Amino acid sequence: MTEHGLIIAGITVLATGTYLLRLAGFRLGSRLTLSPGANALLGDAATTLLLAVAAVATLYEGGGFAGYARPVGVAVAAFLAWRKKPLIVVILVAAAVSAGLRQIGLK
Repeated sequence: MTEHGLIIAGITVLATGTYLLRLAGFRLGSRLTLSPGANALLGDAATTLLLAVAAVATLYEGGGFAGYARPVGVAVAAFLAWRKKPLIVVILVAAAVSAGLRQIGLK
């Protein structure tokens, strides 16, 4: 199978699985009762997955380390978000920090 065929097959499998999971949730949602601990675990699992994807995207590019400019920019964004700055300010300052670091040669 060609590379494009594998990508299309992967997208198809993921889309089908997502649809079936959503359908199962809709059909079984009123029939299943979960404990408060299980509900909390499900909520935490989504947050943990999102954090893991963000960490991988921050630290790796292709097959290796993405360099220091990107993690520093993400750290600046996290700090500004923690300080409850407007989203546009967070994005622009983080991008400017990363670009500035790359401009002075820190990759």
